[in-house]
Amino acid sequence: MGDPVQRPVISEYHDVVDFVQEMISYQKRVDPSYSIKGETQSLRRVSPSLISLILKRKRKINLDRVSEIGKLLHLTPKERRYLSDWIRQAEGHRHRQDGTSVNPTANESPSRQREVSTHILKDWINVYVKDCFQIEDVQKNPELLFQMLSHLASRKRLEGSLRFLLREGYLRKTLDHRIVVETQLAVADPGISDHKIRQFHKGALGVARDAIDLFGPHRRYANALILPLSEEGYAQLLELIADFAEELKKFASENHNHGRQLYQFILNLSPTGGAREI
Repeated sequence: MGDPVQRPVISEYHDVVDFVQEMISYQKRVDPSYSIKGETQSLRRVSPSLISLILKRKRKINLDRVSEIGKLLHLTPKERRYLSDWIRQAEGHRHRQDGTSVNPTANESPSRQREVSTHILKDWINVYVKDCFQIEDVQKNPELLFQMLSHLASRKRLEGSLRFLLREGYLRKTLDHRIVVETQLAVADPGISDHKIRQFHKGALGVARDAIDLFGPHRRYANALILPLSEEGYAQLLELIADFAEELKKFASENHNHGRQLYQFILNLSPTGGAREI
């Protein structure tokens, strides 16, 4: 019996084309039916000819194609994030070499997204209060905060939240007396099982439930998909959700267009009842 096929470890490669080539070879070894032509049939931005040019080093991998190349190579969510960071750094380096401008916020700034503990969820309303200050009118006139969130919490609770966020550095006061968000996107590990996170999720689902009665369909979007899943199907769906969640965080951290309305987005996957043994 031969040695098991070793999956390429992305962090051990210094050249992205070498990694892509090795990953394609690996997929063909573990699955004889695997082919670039077959895998790209369902992809919009990646074709066999493009992959051929990339492997011949005649085309670069652009950041907007990383997601679909990740699907082509059957990368895990962590591998896709690593590849995305790799290409982003490479693009930034090419721009600097060419003498062209580089947008530091889009490519390099780590301050717009910060991994945090669950401390901010001491009260789940803190997240809503913080993100209200992404709205320019609220920055200039914090009194608007109490109007916008009056249906979620009492004024006393909102005032306490505001003091907490300023004290802990999630918000800060500027020289022109505005209150602004210090960390654009604060994220916690979704795999953590924590009472504070559960309370936040319950609160967010409650807001979504109430919005169905408070706002018409033109002001909100609601959709529910009910489907039976095997263990394999469940794992595949989690992988899709993890990829989408990374895209959402990227969108949120790079979205500089100050809106006038605070929205929440919920992505929720949960069992509908008790498990049944088959």
